[in-house]
Amino acid sequence: MKHGLKAFDSDMHVYDHPDLYMKYMNPKWGDRIPVAEGWTKHGRPQFKIGGGAKLRPREALLDYGEKQVEQRYGFAVARGYDAASQVQAMDMEGLDVAVLFRTSPLHCDETFEPEYANDLCKAWNSWIADFCRVSPKRLKASALITLHDVDLAIEEVRRAVNELGVSGLSLCPEPINGKFIHDRHFDPLWAEIEKLGVALCFHPPARPKQDQVANKFFGHPNGDIVALALRNPVELILAVSEFCAGGVLEKFPKLRVAFLEGNCAWLPWLLYRLDERAKLHGALADVPLSKKPSDYFFQQCFISVDPDEYLVADVISRIGDDNILISTDYPHIDANFPHALDEFFAIEEMSDASRRKILWDNCVRLYGVTDS
Repeated sequence: MKHGLKAFDSDMHVYDHPDLYMKYMNPKWGDRIPVAEGWTKHGRPQFKIGGGAKLRPREALLDYGEKQVEQRYGFAVARGYDAASQVQAMDMEGLDVAVLFRTSPLHCDETFEPEYANDLCKAWNSWIADFCRVSPKRLKASALITLHDVDLAIEEVRRAVNELGVSGLSLCPEPINGKFIHDRHFDPLWAEIEKLGVALCFHPPARPKQDQVANKFFGHPNGDIVALALRNPVELILAVSEFCAGGVLEKFPKLRVAFLEGNCAWLPWLLYRLDERAKLHGALADVPLSKKPSDYFFQQCFISVDPDEYLVADVISRIGDDNILISTDYPHIDANFPHALDEFFAIEEMSDASRRKILWDNCVRLYGVTDS
């Protein structure tokens, strides 16, 4: 609780334990099971597959990040970023409940065979479910779902919801092998998620071996600044457009969809733009829309705000406060832990009613969490 208000983190992160894949992944993959090289100062393991290239971000970026946070996160490093330290971090920040997401998913490579990519996700999902059992009322799991193969994805969605009891599904919004998330190819997956009533969450990954806007900037002047500024917002702009204007939510009106860790200040403009284009070119639609794209968003979608994103006041003034969530982004380098929520409360021109919705009510509606 913070300043008398309950707080629900829609997208808190964890760092994988070094033995995660050795313990949880199907042993048939042998030397292709990811092996961790140990812990960095920040507590973030780097994985290799069969002695090959590292699957984590570049050394220079990691080294820079660790120097920014090693003092603040020492208590978590000392415990190996275990579940107890996660709860301790929540207490320090003032969080009551958090849905836990991956940091750098290993399956985001469209050259992987579907079964291998799916098994990487299955291992992580089993691990995070066990992780959350340490404090089940406060720690809620999200499950990684890969789009390499629709049938395998549906099987893992069913397992994650029915056997592991996850609160949400974490998917990457990037195209895979030429297929976009609003292509009819994926309709059976969205139908199953709608049937199960679980939250569908899109969260861009870092440096995937898939088509992503950021990839084209690395290696060019100030590539890290440009790429990292644009990556998540642009990927989510595309994802919102695909689901709201691409016909997915027309076909699946009971889906609850979240777009996470990419700011929210751009949303009023995007909804205006989509509505304008739909009105002008609606006659050309191969999936006719019975509503404005913005209507689908308001009825079925959520977006997260960064705690220091002061432009949220303008967003609220234009489109209201019913669809906004918050994420502290712990334990990433850009999280202002343990004062992230203090930053949010410092934003002016926001009512207590709006703060209550963003900190708690909207997240409860998205994830359907009622026991806390």
